Amino acid sequence: MAESESPTAEQQSITVNVPLRWGDMDAYGHINNARILSVLEEARIAVFGVPGGTGAPGGDSAPIDLLAGVSPGVLTLIAEHTVKYRQQLEYRATDVQITVRVLAVKGASVVIGYDLVDPVAQTLCVSASTTMVFVDGATGRPVRLSPEQRAALEPYCA
Repeated sequence: MAESESPTAEQQSITVNVPLRWGDMDAYGHINNARILSVLEEARIAVFGVPGGTGAPGGDSAPIDLLAGVSPGVLTLIAEHTVKYRQQLEYRATDVQITVRVLAVKGASVVIGYDLVDPVAQTLCVSASTTMVFVDGATGRPVRLSPEQRAALEPYCA
């Protein structure tokens, strides 16, 4: 699938709600630009799951089972973030709506797209993408996505 900045009509997405924290707000009353990356991380974990070997077991399974089958010793790393701040995302004591989609599936990486929408005004505040890569922890070399990972991602690719 070629990279794109917005989903096509055929491309499926998942919308998750992520709570904003009081500490995410800056002196201007909106979510600090650096804290947006933490909000993206929460959405990414909600959609793709927790990387193997991290955190305690339990909880709901992720809608896209991408990380559960990652072999021991394979690291799930972030290679790149691109963030476009389209409008201020003001702090509100309610969840922000984040639409998550798969923009590209490559040999050893996945490009994830996000749209953050103000929960009250229903306006697009942030568009972003993340390149997530799989790397052998011992050698530092890329690890190709498995057929199972590709199958889990396929319904979300255009």
